Amino acid sequence: MQQSWWKWLFTWQGRTGRTEYFLAGVTLAAIKYLTDRSVAAAFGETWQMWAYISASPVLTLLYHDSSHIRMYLALWAIAVPFFWIGIALTLRRLRDAGKRPEWIFLLFLPFMNVALFLWLALAPGKPVESDTAGRPPGLICKVGVPAVLLAAGVGLTFAVLETQSFVDYGFGLFLGVPFVTGFIASWLVNLRAKCSTSETVWASMAPIAVLGLALILFRFEGLICLIMALPLAIPCSITGGLAARDILRRHHDAQSHPVALCIAALPLLMLSEYRAKLDPPVLPVTTSITIHAPASVVWNNVISFPPLAPPSVASVKDWIFVAGIAYPTSGQIVGSGAGAVRYCRFSTGDFVEPVTVWDEDRLLAFDVAAEPPALRELSPWPISPPHLERRYMRSLHGQFRLVALDKDHTLLEGTTWYQNYFWPQMYWREWSDAIVHRIHMRVLEHVKAQAERQAIQTVTH
Repeated sequence: MQQSWWKWLFTWQGRTGRTEYFLAGVTLAAIKYLTDRSVAAAFGETWQMWAYISASPVLTLLYHDSSHIRMYLALWAIAVPFFWIGIALTLRRLRDAGKRPEWIFLLFLPFMNVALFLWLALAPGKPVESDTAGRPPGLICKVGVPAVLLAAGVGLTFAVLETQSFVDYGFGLFLGVPFVTGFIASWLVNLRAKCSTSETVWASMAPIAVLGLALILFRFEGLICLIMALPLAIPCSITGGLAARDILRRHHDAQSHPVALCIAALPLLMLSEYRAKLDPPVLPVTTSITIHAPASVVWNNVISFPPLAPPSVASVKDWIFVAGIAYPTSGQIVGSGAGAVRYCRFSTGDFVEPVTVWDEDRLLAFDVAAEPPALRELSPWPISPPHLERRYMRSLHGQFRLVALDKDHTLLEGTTWYQNYFWPQMYWREWSDAIVHRIHMRVLEHVKAQAERQAIQTVTH
């Protein structure tokens, strides 16, 4: 009985009634919340329900201290099996209710996933025909491999068109290409093999893996950016695959018009984005730290600080820097007062920052006149994608603000104003904000250590 229950939770085959779906969903949600709350309590933190609609724990890892990092790693590890179960239960409920399987896309959206759950908990069941009855053994592999390769080839063509010709990183690239590749692969496989839902999902995701490998092998892109794009690409490819399967099931004439429409619409979307030349908003990111030292001591370490220790492979906090994200190594100012030039040295080059405000012990503000690449891509060979050459992550201004809490304590705030030329902004801002926070924290922690050391030396002498 235990084995049957365990298999029922994780399998994507079969159907799930609305009562089972509702009870399983509520029970699993309660177990997940209580587990997460217990883990957070073990780290001395309070876990709230609305944490599930905030930034992903993966992104939160980038700018918290070591105790938070360990907590979010534990929470992420716990979330993986619940995520799998949620997809499996929802797909089986959609099948049972006779709803289109591409509605699974709502499961990845905040608030909409709650609406989807309530809708499916009320939707009555409908009879569903068998997906794979009478299919010859091995047919799925025979038709699946060429379908996946063809879909990946189409995706590669459009990805190169978007990044190399239009030099754009927008909705067409991150949403349209995965949808079309998933659609094509699913269409070709289901046309011959009539796949089940789970088989369709795997066939839809496979071109994304092949496409990513091709982008690396042909020196178009590196591993870091591909990993960042996966949370966008996977849901879109699954949605495209399920949409193709649903169209074939509803229209048995199997005409190729939907495939042609998808392929034709994608370059039009890309061209529209290119012609629109969308200008992203200027985004501020502020990070703060409290330092046990007078403001004058903190100020001296803000305007110029000795080299920072290189990122540690063993440190969880430094994993993004070890992976290739540019990180600060030292800083100094040539001159003093407004008009001085600050040089913040990064692992990929120097930020050149003319000082605009010099209010000693209170505020240092500066513009960014030049900046190095945002990262060194993980790749078997040196590459420089267009988004690095043209600075699609672009810093504009920065400042350090000092607030004297008392004679021995200072609040230090670092703020960066930047533009992110990746779309959709809602998604990519989570990554860019988190990365800027982590860079801030690396500098602020270094300033804190230096200032507190000097403050102790002043007292002892």
